[in-house]
Amino acid sequence: MALALSSPLKPLCSFSSSTTTSPSSTQQDSSSYRPAVILPGLGNNSSDYLKLEANLKENYGVPTVVAKVSRLDWLRNAAGLVDPNYWRGTLRPRPVLDWYLKRVDEAVQEAKELAQGGTLSLIGHSAGGWLARVYLEEFGLSHISLLLTLGTPHLPPPKGLSGVIDQTRGLLYYVEKHCSKAVYTPHLKYVYPRGSALSQFNCKSWVHSSHWQCPINF
Repeated sequence: MALALSSPLKPLCSFSSSTTTSPSSTQQDSSSYRPAVILPGLGNNSSDYLKLEANLKENYGVPTVVAKVSRLDWLRNAAGLVDPNYWRGTLRPRPVLDWYLKRVDEAVQEAKELAQGGTLSLIGHSAGGWLARVYLEEFGLSHISLLLTLGTPHLPPPKGLSGVIDQTRGLLYYVEKHCSKAVYTPHLKYVYPRGSALSQFNCKSWVHSSHWQCPINF
């Protein structure tokens, strides 16, 4: 994904809520919620998600770890320019994005300690959503119960259309072909609000309600 970086995408949800959660209820509920790992989107760094991390922890009792990524880290993707597959539009995630997958795995290992033998949730923003699918394919999903993606393109652009360019240079085609589909299963639940529903999405409904035909239990 050796791309000229534009201004970084802002996280799409602040997960703010009009309701007030008492400290006692937060403390009581926190033991029943899976830890969550946040995967930053293209051009973002970890600090962009501090408010989301704090909100999940303090207001909803969800222990949260953000994968450690800086804006400069994304320049590592320029290594893809020397790969002939980049120019053919058949680029693969590895080894170009190994650095990102390593940061995600480090965050997952940290969250697993918080889970104390339980499972985790992944929250992928933008490209972090389909990179989460790559991570699950490469590192396994036995300890992951839910993948929530925000503003993520899960399908590659159609081929053969005039003026349509795959900005990922083949990465999304690879994900579509080689990674598990982003669909609900009994073992791994997918939630990906999109369109007008995204603006109405809030943490209360995500944590406590059934959403997109997917029961969420942290």
